[in-house]
Amino acid sequence: MAQVVADSSSLIHLEKIGQIALLEGLFAEVAIPQAVAREIQSTLPDPPAWIHVHRLSRPIPSFIARRSLGAGETETMALALERQVPRVILDDLQARRFGRSLGLEIVGTGAVVYAAKLKGLIPAVRPVLDALLATGFRLSPKVYRTLLSAAGEAE
Repeated sequence: MAQVVADSSSLIHLEKIGQIALLEGLFAEVAIPQAVAREIQSTLPDPPAWIHVHRLSRPIPSFIARRSLGAGETETMALALERQVPRVILDDLQARRFGRSLGLEIVGTGAVVYAAKLKGLIPAVRPVLDALLATGFRLSPKVYRTLLSAAGEAE
């Protein structure tokens, strides 16, 4: 797949379960803004070389800055627009909705796990999703069931 700009949620939770390399297997480049680099510092103090930190070259556009989003989410969307990277990894529902309204293709961590199974990087979605949930990652029961069904792992 092409380049992606990622927020901190997927990086932190995939690192906690030892699956951060899934991102490297799926994307040519994972770009993050400086705010995300700060947010992942305690979990991922030495990010892998394939995660590239980018400084915004322009101020955050006011139509993004005035939203009630976290610094990481705000800079993630601003960086995606600035660098013309259409795909963004976001998990926060409000940020996802806003990102879609900007014309960005939003991918959640659950979809990353599903794509990893399709690409043969993991044998099953369920154990990875369950491990994510055990870290405190939030995934609605409906999305969980949808991902399991799509992966052919529904009960």
